[in-house]
Amino acid sequence: MKDGQMFGITNGVITMLSLMTGLKATKVDKVGIIGAILAMIIADPLSDAYSIYFAEKQNDNKDAYEVSKKAFLSQFMLQFIFLLIILSTPDINKGIQYSYIFGILITIVYGHKLGISTEEIMKNLAWIVGLVFVTYVSDMAVYSHYK
Repeated sequence: MKDGQMFGITNGVITMLSLMTGLKATKVDKVGIIGAILAMIIADPLSDAYSIYFAEKQNDNKDAYEVSKKAFLSQFMLQFIFLLIILSTPDINKGIQYSYIFGILITIVYGHKLGISTEEIMKNLAWIVGLVFVTYVSDMAVYSHYK
């Protein structure tokens, strides 16, 4: 993996937006959403960085520690910002909307910073939207079936 930060950013955006969307679709309140985000901030960046480290180590990458550290830090900081957005917004619906805007903007800005083509950035955004949509539809179906 060439750039752990790009992994951390992309994975963090997808994880947080999908998590919030799924929780909102199943009518979880703000406290539940905050609790789930905190759990993700603790577990997700650590488990991803740990997996990246060992995968890179098996490929004899001498920079395995640095790559995994960058992935951890970028994903942790990004997910922490999503938490701050939710905490600072009194209305959970607005907080989730602001999170979508932030997720889209950080994907575009960071992609341009790395010199990724606009076409590739649009593909990344399409994947993000697609995954969030699948999360929403499947969680709505679960909610409808089990409510």
